[in-house]
Amino acid sequence: MKVETERLENCQVALTIKVDEERTERGLRNAARRISRKVSIPGFRPGKAPYDVVVRHFGKEVLYQEVLDELGNTVYREALEEAGLEPFGQATLSDYETEPLVLKMVVPLAPVVELGDYRQMRLEPEEEIVTEQEIGEALRRIQEQNTTWEPVERPAQWGDLAIVDVEGTVKGKTVVGNKGREMILEADSPYPLPGFSDKLLGMAVNEQREFMLTYPEESANRKLAGQQAHFKVRLQELKEQVVPGIDDDLARTVGDYETLEDLKAELRHNLQAKAEERFADRALTALVERSQIEFPPLLLEREIDDRLEDFDLNLRKQGLNLDNYLQMRKLTEEEFRKEISPQAEESLKRSFALGKFVELEGLDIESDGVDKALKRLAAIARGELEGEAETPSEEKAKTTNQQVAENESERS
Repeated sequence: MKVETERLENCQVALTIKVDEERTERGLRNAARRISRKVSIPGFRPGKAPYDVVVRHFGKEVLYQEVLDELGNTVYREALEEAGLEPFGQATLSDYETEPLVLKMVVPLAPVVELGDYRQMRLEPEEEIVTEQEIGEALRRIQEQNTTWEPVERPAQWGDLAIVDVEGTVKGKTVVGNKGREMILEADSPYPLPGFSDKLLGMAVNEQREFMLTYPEESANRKLAGQQAHFKVRLQELKEQVVPGIDDDLARTVGDYETLEDLKAELRHNLQAKAEERFADRALTALVERSQIEFPPLLLEREIDDRLEDFDLNLRKQGLNLDNYLQMRKLTEEEFRKEISPQAEESLKRSFALGKFVELEGLDIESDGVDKALKRLAAIARGELEGEAETPSEEKAKTTNQQVAENESERS
């Protein structure tokens, strides 16, 4: 057997295996016997048909296919050992020739990650002090989330939530019919026509009103454009927005806090943590940009497969699936794969870069976790580790790129 290799881009090797003629001939004859046992050949008992008869009956191409299935894996393993290759995944058969038998395969190799002198990487830090303005904005969001609608007995006014029965007709034909329709009284509300909310101002609960409105000339319903509509409205219920104060009561409402100051302290802590996460994310992005990272295409295909599977699972929780989504967007699956390929590729690069960083820093991803690795990377980017001893050698590393890739994927 003769083995030739050619280094390809993206961590791949072209492997050419020329199989000995004697071994190929044995394989063909063994294949003929197996075929004759499984398929009846007129005039011969199962397994007894001569080799030449089997070749004439099925054709030599069928025998070669059988040989590939039976012999291919064996010669592939032998070729890997002879060439000193360690595949990172399943090889693909790109082509083959017969007479003599030559197998041409593409073998994926482990990713190659070069970080360079990452210890010299520096980033301009974000403003890390959480301001009172940020705390105030967070409190206002909490205030909005806890706003309620409470019934009122007074006449309707702007900003109220009105629950109404509406009947609208044009030339005696009903064009609007709603029972218990909820609507906020706003001057620019388009339902069901501009100016409708204005006609409800001053109404009392259970009051009924009738009025006319004209459909705009630019109405989506061309048949109604410029037509006058007669409306009958009854106000079922009226509610006003009650905004809670930003005080101790609000703090006790939203969590296990005794005072507003306790809530502020928690918000300050959370905002500080998010700022640190953003900076660590920037540091990882910068690390990727300054690194040389190569990996075999099969890893990108696997990453895209995983993303499609997760996406389909999330769609099914909403009563849809990937096929429905692709139909709505008028995309083929192959087009969608190309669309998400850049994000998938970036995700892989981040995982491999972080994995190499963990390796060079001598961290243990299982005990230290991804967060600790990112915090250390952020400290380097801030210049906080200047003067520290050189990084541990790669031989002392405790983790692998694959472990980090899995943990970073779960984190994201």
